[in-house]
Amino acid sequence: MLALRTLALLATFTLLGAHRAPPTVFDLSDAVGRHAPALTLARSDGAPFAFAALQGKPAYVFLFASWCEPCRMALPFVRDDFAKYGDRVQFVGVDVLDDAATARKAIANAAFPFPVTLYPIDELDAQIAPDAQLHAGMKYKIPSDFLIDANGVVRYAWQGLAVNETGDPIDLLPSYLDKLGIR
Repeated sequence: MLALRTLALLATFTLLGAHRAPPTVFDLSDAVGRHAPALTLARSDGAPFAFAALQGKPAYVFLFASWCEPCRMALPFVRDDFAKYGDRVQFVGVDVLDDAATARKAIANAAFPFPVTLYPIDELDAQIAPDAQLHAGMKYKIPSDFLIDANGVVRYAWQGLAVNETGDPIDLLPSYLDKLGIR
């Protein structure tokens, strides 16, 4: 039941201004400046994970799916960032588009060095803007990333894998952390 709330995290980030019609594809800029929700979700090992515990220290939240190639390409950056900043920034992964069994297997194979919560695909549509139209078969893009300050406010949010002018993947997190004074 806890997993039912996992991507309510994303929904809450992006749809707090729900007086508007749901967007076709979530615009993560709506999340910036809003308080992150205090949810308790199921980790991949079944233990509860309380997002309220993230307050008091900056946090990075990485939304992904096991089959998502851009997510896989981003994972080495996320691991490197955890190794570099993990003592100053809390890291949390959220598998958003896999069924629970697939997610657990993928998470074990990827050997995430930080907690990962689950949000099974069969529960996603009912929670995340059920009236939104699909874009490329999805209601939002993955990977999606959120940087939350120590007060629980979303400071930066971005979707997809960033690339430079030659098409090579780049890591945006260090530049956003630098803007928050985290080096």
